[in-house]
Amino acid sequence: MREFLRLAALLGLLGLAVIASGILLSSLGLTPVPVSDQGTAHRTAGGNALTLLISFGGAGLLYFMLMGRGENWRLFKGLGGDMTIYLGIAGFMAGLFLLLPWLGLDAESFELPASLKRWERILEAQEAQIETLMRALIQYASLAFLLLTMAVAPAIAEELFFRGALQTQLARLMNPHLAVWLAAFIFSAIHFQVYGLVPRFILGAVMGYLTLWTGRLAPAMWAHFLNNAYATILAYLGMHFLGHPEWIDSTYRPPLWIALLGAGIAGGTGFWLYRRLRRA
Repeated sequence: MREFLRLAALLGLLGLAVIASGILLSSLGLTPVPVSDQGTAHRTAGGNALTLLISFGGAGLLYFMLMGRGENWRLFKGLGGDMTIYLGIAGFMAGLFLLLPWLGLDAESFELPASLKRWERILEAQEAQIETLMRALIQYASLAFLLLTMAVAPAIAEELFFRGALQTQLARLMNPHLAVWLAAFIFSAIHFQVYGLVPRFILGAVMGYLTLWTGRLAPAMWAHFLNNAYATILAYLGMHFLGHPEWIDSTYRPPLWIALLGAGIAGGTGFWLYRRLRRA
């Protein structure tokens, strides 16, 4: 019962942190505005990053501080692997990045039941708004600022909460492997993007096992950062230099040979990582 109460407390902390982030951003004048130049782009991207850091990051840190368990802080001690492990993660995430778009759902291949059509339309409209905002941010913001706000901040904040706090607490209630998959599902579902549910679920599981097998958060943060950085850099290059703004769209699918190449890279480096981490 105590562990269930701790889980409820964690979710309560997240709710309070979300409210606190909204109040703080409003007081700082960082509420979302239409993006029309570099200034508004940086303001909006910075506000979004600060929201993540205060809400998910803040709730995760408060969990570690308030639970008062020494093993929780072990997740922050050390990098969880040497340079070869981090290079292996970089290769694995590059391969996965090329493959995952082919695993996303779309309106043609996936239909929700009729009773959920209303929610599907709401989620589709929200996804379209997010893509419109992403196009504007990538069009006007600098690449360095985009990487800071769209790769560094989410990697720190979301891993603190989902793998650091949530997965850790779930593992006290169930089998650690089940905790990895449940935390991954919640991580994917909380983004409220139905067609990206499967890729994010897979990413969440990858970062969950990196945390479980290394006993540290740093490898998962590195993997999360790389996934977002790859996407941000590719979208930026596509819009500004290569004439492919459609690379930003969630419905974009690269040529099949690229996905197969990514599957080969991810399979090879993933098997190597598995053997290295399971032997450690």
